[in-house]
Formats: sequence, C-alpha cells, structure tokens
Amino acid sequence: MPGPRQDDVPGVGRLRVQLVAGGLDLGTHDAEHVHVEVLEVSGNPLELTQDGDALTIGYPFLGWDGWWKRLMSYRSRDRARLRVRVPRHVRVSVGTAVAEVTAAGLQEDVALATAGARLTLTGSRGAADLKTASGPVEVTDHDGPVRVSSASGRVHVDGAVPRVEVMTAAGAVTVRTTTPTSVVDLSTVSGAMTVRLPHGTGVSLTARTVTGAVRLDGADRRTAAPG
Repeated sequence: MPGPRQDDVPGVGRLRVQLVAGGLDLGTHDAEHVHVEVLEVSGNPLELTQDGDALTIGYPFLGWDGWWKRLMSYRSRDRARLRVRVPRHVRVSVGTAVAEVTAAGLQEDVALATAGARLTLTGSRGAADLKTASGPVEVTDHDGPVRVSSASGRVHVDGAVPRVEVMTAAGAVTVRTTTPTSVVDLSTVSGAMTVRLPHGTGVSLTARTVTGAVRLDGADRRTAAPG
C-alpha cells in the first residue's frame, strides 16, 4: 500500500492493524464498509489483505504469531500513518512498535498493544485489553471491562467499568468508575494508585504495591506487599 491512498473494504467483521512507527487514528462511521486512508508511508510497503470477514493491514514478513514480542525489539525505518473508520460491529486488534494509537467510538471488543507509544481509547464499549512496554495508557468514557498491562507509563481509566485490572511496574494509576459496583485489581511496584467512585458505589479493591500510595476516594489504603 503506497501512500497516500484510500480504500473501502466491505464485509469486514474483524480488523487487525500492525505498524512499526507512525500512528493510527481509528474510529467508527455509519457505513457498512471499512474505510482505510494511508496518509503517509515510508520504508517497506503496507499490505492490505482480506480473508473471509478478517481484514489485515500490516507487514507480512513480521507475521502475527508472537508478533508483539518481535515488535518490542524490531528496529527499522518503516513508518506509516493511517486513518481508519470501521462499522460499529467490527472487532479490532492493533499492534505497534512505536506508533501511537488513538481509537474512539468502538462498540465491540478491542485489543491495543505497543512496545513504546501512547495508547488512547475514548468513548468505546466492550472488553478492552491494552498492553504496553512503555508509554502512557488513557481509557476514557468506556463502557465495559478493562485490562491494562504496562511496564512503565501512566495509566488512566474512567467510565462505566464494572471490572478493572491494571498491572504495571512503574507509573501512576488512576481509576474512576461510574458503575454501581466494581471489581478493581491493581498491581504496581512503584507508582501511586488512585481509585475514585460515585457516592454509594460498592467496590472490591485489591491493590498490591511496594512503594506507591493507594488512595480510595482520597483515603490512604496502602498496604505494602510482603518482602
């Protein structure tokens, strides 16, 4: 896929995007096709392939089995910036090395992973799974369970999230939920953890930390992990 160019792909139920550097702007629209706009591409060309209802955009030589581990150490000058719009029923998986990902309005399960860039998910619903080796993660106005795994970088989650699981080695963690009851499981080596709830909300909170503070609605609930 040399750029710039545009493609409309009908009959898509699942989308996978794999980038090295650059960025992805991912959103929804009312049309029944996936709209792909390549804004910039340099280095190896991207390939767009469709197999049944699965659409893949990426680099075939990287493969998808074990792709995230390879992207963590992959170094090249491959760079692409994409703008993609999908129907609301499409499930999405994205993996990047150092390309930022911004996703908004998705209505099905989503998985976003990066070795070293920002991940932003806004106004979406369904199960969200976000993974980063380094880089901030921001999930706002989400409706559904959220799982975040991060080696380092700030993590922020808010919305109607009945279950939140955050595992991080370093970086502040903030969770705000609007659901009547929530299960919150936070784990960090170093980094403050803050949970805010609406009045009357029930919560099951598990927080494990070595050096970070744990605050629930402003009250310090820190219990150090056993040595």
